[in-house]
Amino acid sequence: MRFSVRKPPSSLRGEIRVPGDKSLSHRAILFAAMASGISHVAGLLDSADVRSTIRAVRALGASVEFGTSDSPDAVGLSAAVTGWGDAGPKPGKGPIDCGNSGTTARLIMGVLAGWPVTVTLVGDESLSTRPMRRVTDPLSRMGVSFESNNGCLP
Repeated sequence: MRFSVRKPPSSLRGEIRVPGDKSLSHRAILFAAMASGISHVAGLLDSADVRSTIRAVRALGASVEFGTSDSPDAVGLSAAVTGWGDAGPKPGKGPIDCGNSGTTARLIMGVLAGWPVTVTLVGDESLSTRPMRRVTDPLSRMGVSFESNNGCLP
C-alpha cells in the first residue's frame, strides 16, 4: 500500500467541539458525588445512561443541579454536584434504578463497596439479564456481600 501526502494549498484552521463521552461522564458524576463540597462538571453527555448515574447518586444523597451556559458553543450538560464526602453515601428508601445502564450498575457497586450500606440495584428488563459477576466476584473476595438473581440484578 502506498500513501502520498501533499502540503495543502492553505493551512487548515478552525475549532471543533466534540460531544461528551459517556464513559467519562459516568465517572465525572461519580467522582463528584464522592467528593466533599461542590464540584462543577461540564461537557457531560446527555444520554439515558448518564442520567441513570445522576439519578443513582441523587438516591445516595448527592445533590445534582443542572447548570445553564451562556455560551452558544456549549456542548453537553453542565452540573454542580454536592458530594457526600467523608460522611459517605446515604441511601434513601427503595431500590436504585439503573435503567438500562450496565455501567451505572457496575460502577455503583464499586463505589459502594467501601461503605457500610445496604442497597438494592435494579434495572430494566434488559439490564436484569446481563451478568454482573465480573464485578461482584472480585468485590466478594474483598469482603463485600451480594445477593443476586443468578449473577444478575434482581
